Amino acid sequence: MNGILQSNLLNMRITFVYPDLATDDPTYTGYFHHGIASLSAVLKKAGHRTSLIQLLKKISEEEFQEKVKALNPDLIGFSSTAHVFPFVKKYAKAAKKVTSAPIICGGVHPTVCPEEVIKDESIDMICRGEGDLAMVELCQKMESGQPIENVKNIWLKKGERIFRNELRALITNLDELPFPDREIYDYPLLNLEKRGIGTFMFSRGCPYQCTFCCESTLRKLYSNSQYYHRTRSPRTVIAEIKETVKKYPFIKFVRFDDDLLFVRKDWVKEFVPLYKKEINLPFSSDIRVNLMTENLLSLLKEAGGYLLRIGVESGDDFILKEVLNKGITVEQIKKAFKTARQKGFKTQAYNMVGLPGEGPKEILETIKLNAEINPNLSVVSIFYPYKGTFLYELCVQKRYLKEEDAEVPQNYYSYSVLSLPTIGREQISFFFHYFHLLKKFYSFLFKIPFSRPLVFLADKILSFRYAPELINAIFNPLRVMKRKVFKILKKEVKQDTEAISK
Repeated sequence: MNGILQSNLLNMRITFVYPDLATDDPTYTGYFHHGIASLSAVLKKAGHRTSLIQLLKKISEEEFQEKVKALNPDLIGFSSTAHVFPFVKKYAKAAKKVTSAPIICGGVHPTVCPEEVIKDESIDMICRGEGDLAMVELCQKMESGQPIENVKNIWLKKGERIFRNELRALITNLDELPFPDREIYDYPLLNLEKRGIGTFMFSRGCPYQCTFCCESTLRKLYSNSQYYHRTRSPRTVIAEIKETVKKYPFIKFVRFDDDLLFVRKDWVKEFVPLYKKEINLPFSSDIRVNLMTENLLSLLKEAGGYLLRIGVESGDDFILKEVLNKGITVEQIKKAFKTARQKGFKTQAYNMVGLPGEGPKEILETIKLNAEINPNLSVVSIFYPYKGTFLYELCVQKRYLKEEDAEVPQNYYSYSVLSLPTIGREQISFFFHYFHLLKKFYSFLFKIPFSRPLVFLADKILSFRYAPELINAIFNPLRVMKRKVFKILKKEVKQDTEAISK
C-alpha cells in the first residue's frame, strides 16, 4: 500500500466540497468531516495539494463559482449523503460553467446509489466505498496521462459509456494510513473545536445489522467483508490525539465519533492505561446498550470517560426487535442507563419517531422510557428510510413511501415522508416537536403517588387523533406572546445599554 501512497513526482490540485448544511443555525461554524480529512492526508502524502470549500449555508451559484475559480483545481471532489445530494447537483452544475476540472462524487450516497449519482450530467465520476487508495491511484494516473477507466472503486463516464469498476478489498490495517489532515479546515473555528472539543475517529464499519442503517449493505460490497469493522491500534490512537492536542492546545475534551470504538475487550484493556497516562482528558463516545457492562463502564470511567451517547431509538420491544433489529430490549436500556448513572457518567439518548409499525402508543412508550431513564439530553429525530437499508425496501413494498414523497429532507428534523396506516404525519410532527415537553410531563406524573390512572388518561388524550390541533391551539398563542415579550425586553435592554454607554 505504501507504494501507492508515496510519490515525489505528482502535484495535482484537488478541491473537496463539503456541503455542511445540516442546520440553519446562524452560529454554526462547521463540523470536522473525518472522511475528507483522511482523503486529504493520503493525497498530500502522495505529493498532491488539497483544498476545501466547506459550505455552512446555501450560497449563490455565482459565489460558489468564485470560490472554485480562486482555487483553480485539477479535480473537484464532492462528499455526499442523501440529504445534501440536491445541493451537490446544484453546485456541481455551477462549477461546470467555470472550470474544465472533472467532478467526482464520493461518500455514502454514491456508494449505495451509484446509478442515480453517475447519471447526473455534471458528475463525471463517482468513488464507491473507501476512497483512500482509489483517489491516490486516480490522481496518479490523471497526472501522468495514463488511462483511468479501470481504477477500482471508480465509476467513470466517457461519452455514452459508463465504466463501472469493482471495489478493491477493505484496508485491513488502518495504522498504515496517515493521520487525518486537520489543516484543510479552519480547525480552531469549527463548531465543537471552538468550545475546546477535539473530534476523532479511529474505527471503520459496524458489526451490527440495524434495519434503519446502510451498514449491512456496505458490508456486502467487499470481498473481505469479515474485516468490515476495524480499529486502529491503541498506540496509534494515543499518538494521533497527542499530536493533535500538541498542535491545538485549546483542546480540553476528546469526542470519539466512531459508531462503536469500545467493542473488543482486549483493545479496551490496552487503551485505558495508555489514555489515562498519556492523554488524561475527559472524553465522550457512542456506545451500544448491550455493551454497557459494569466492568467496561468502570474501565472507561477510569480512563476519563464522562459522557456516553446511546442509541435508544424506541421504547417499544416489538419495534426494537422486529422493526429495527437492534438486538436489545427495553429492560436492557433501563439497566444500562442506571449503571451509567451509578458509574458517574452523563448520558445522551438518541430516539426516533415515525417508524414503520409505530403509532401514538409506541411513540408515547419512547417518551415515557426517556422520562424514566432520565438522560441528561434526549435527542429525537424523524425517521427517514434511506436507500440501501432494509426499512427502505419495506417502506417501498408496503407503499409507505410513495414516489411523490421520496424527496429527501435537508436533515433528520424536518418532516416525515411516510404515509403510515398507524399514524398521520401531523401526529408524528407533533410528537417530535413536543417530545421534550412531554418527557418532562411524564417525569412529573411518575413522581405522583398512585400515578398509573393519570398516566393512562394522559396516554389516551395524547393518542387522540386531533390532540395535536387542540394542543397547538393552546400553545401557539403562548409562543407568540413569549416571542413578543422577549423582543420588547431585548429592545429595552439595548436602550438601557446605550444610555449607560453615553
